[in-house]
Amino acid sequence: MQQHGTLDGVYENIELISGSANKKLREGKDLAYLSKKLAEIWCDAPVDLDLKALDVHDRDLAEVARVLKKLEFKSLLRSMPELAAIEPSSSDGSEAEVQTVAPRHIINAEQLEQVKINYLEPVVLASRCSGSHGKMLQILVIGQGKNAYVLHLNKLSTKDVTKKLFSIFSVEEKLHIIGYDLKSTIQALYGLRVHINEISHDVFIGAFLINSLRREQTLCDLAFAELGYECASFENNDDEEFASRAGEMVGIIRALHKQQLVELAKMPKVEAVGTQIEWPVIPVLARMEYKGIELDTAYLEAFNTEVTDQISDLEQLIYGHAEKEFNISSPAQLAEVLFVDLALPTAGVKKGKTGYSTAAAELDRLRPLHPIVELVSQYREVVKLKNTYIDALPRQVDDTSRVHTTFNLTIAQTGRLSSTDPNLQNIPVRTELGRRIRTAFVAGEGKVLVSADYSQFELRLAAALANDQELIDMFNKDLDVHTATAAQVYGRDPEEVTKQMRRDAKVINFGILYGMSPHGLSAATGMTIVAAKQFIDKYFELRKPILNYMNGLKELARSQGYIETLFGRRRPTPDIHAGNFIVRQAAERAAINMPIQGTEADIMKLAMVEVEKKLPKNADMLLQIHDSILVECKEADAEQVVAIMKETMQDIYKLPVKITVDTTVGKNWGEL
Repeated sequence: MQQHGTLDGVYENIELISGSANKKLREGKDLAYLSKKLAEIWCDAPVDLDLKALDVHDRDLAEVARVLKKLEFKSLLRSMPELAAIEPSSSDGSEAEVQTVAPRHIINAEQLEQVKINYLEPVVLASRCSGSHGKMLQILVIGQGKNAYVLHLNKLSTKDVTKKLFSIFSVEEKLHIIGYDLKSTIQALYGLRVHINEISHDVFIGAFLINSLRREQTLCDLAFAELGYECASFENNDDEEFASRAGEMVGIIRALHKQQLVELAKMPKVEAVGTQIEWPVIPVLARMEYKGIELDTAYLEAFNTEVTDQISDLEQLIYGHAEKEFNISSPAQLAEVLFVDLALPTAGVKKGKTGYSTAAAELDRLRPLHPIVELVSQYREVVKLKNTYIDALPRQVDDTSRVHTTFNLTIAQTGRLSSTDPNLQNIPVRTELGRRIRTAFVAGEGKVLVSADYSQFELRLAAALANDQELIDMFNKDLDVHTATAAQVYGRDPEEVTKQMRRDAKVINFGILYGMSPHGLSAATGMTIVAAKQFIDKYFELRKPILNYMNGLKELARSQGYIETLFGRRRPTPDIHAGNFIVRQAAERAAINMPIQGTEADIMKLAMVEVEKKLPKNADMLLQIHDSILVECKEADAEQVVAIMKETMQDIYKLPVKITVDTTVGKNWGEL
């Protein structure tokens, strides 16, 4: 540009430019002119200049602050101190007012008697624990009316506190409990043997129900986003600071509750999801997390030695093929071995700034070309499982050798539960290594584990939601759906269907719910792209109701801006109108998948609540993994528990398609 003055001048003299710059300029000509166009300041916009309207001397500072806070222009607010100090106006009725109260600190038994509860008014609950899953409760906040009682449990007798809490929570009158992330508080109370089985509203979950795409998670983030109220984080406070701000916390929760009730009233079906599904399952999850599942650390330690030897063997095999030692976990060093030393073809392999990619998808392309590729894939899987589970799990047990996962209600936009710290949902199901890791999770002495698993749940729900009567009839007659589908697609009698044909049909039966493409089917089955496309076309000829249902969901997402489950749980779909094809396509896949996965999640939560109600004494629900529930019970009660789980899960919601549940009993998770 310095040499030729303008972009036009550069391209008029392109022949004078040598080397890689010439090549880049030629290849990027369209982008260069587009960039220039985007950077231009347009001086001919059809806007009349009104200097009076631009006068900023006579400003409504409160309104400016309200708008900036609502639109989350935090940096602008910080740069204008006169605005940041102003509380936003709520005159338009769209925001609830935060009314803080003075905290009343309870530090002795005599003050405990001052805690009075009116059972006709909502009660705000909040807590602070120094340990995980309610093990070391430090502070309990009980807010009602003009009071915010702060119980300092480290200064009170546990016996006195438990007695007082029993008098509050163990009465016949229904207590209307509201809060933020009540699951953690219910766990804390459960640790004191105070059971809360029912809540009225959780503003953390409520915000997610109203908009599952929202990024705000902390109480202060929600306060700012929904109320325009800015506050310092509660998470970073020490116990004393936390206690001193209890009145502010109570005020924020109340205001959010009031605001969310208004929003939910506009969406009656979403409101019902909260009252009938989300609020009831929160106490169930709190108890599951608190109970945890026992881990056989001695078994895992012995297995660790075995796996370490397996990794060493794989390393030596890989080094043998590479004819040198290198860091297998280094993408750069692995790429050098694959593409330089072994000269594997790079056609179609993605290339980044550091060279050719060695991601799993790229290695799949190379798998048939050299045995080292399969060995590297095995090495990665074993190392990942060793680091994630075999090494980590023993460090996560409590003093009774139990592991406590956390079930998240606001991660998956479909409403499915996710598991973290540790993630017990990602242990491979079908591999020997995954089964061996699961074997480390055991039942307590004299007890067994009972697993109840919904069979082909998503496909059955798809048949019901799409009203595919032929598919519904197959399930209701207990036919092998994959064999029947293969027979239809390939034009064979069911007894002529081979294992490979059935496998192809199974892949498409489940894959189609996630928008599987011909390329995806080809990669999963080994078909050619052409054969995969023909297979999908034939499949949709047979499953027209499914195709019509999927297309209808995409149209619904475009027209109304959201998609919903059978029960009314919503997922906004703003990206369905994106100009970027990849983004738009991902939004379409989400629109197809969400009603099925979301309905599955809703039904599973309903089942969990009912199963827990019916379990015999000393039987505990421990885990919910994908389509299954895991219960620990006395060996003598196993048969009864199996019957309860099977019957409850199958009958929890009536659908036109038959729902079946498979049950297994074992001493450890690996046997199930």
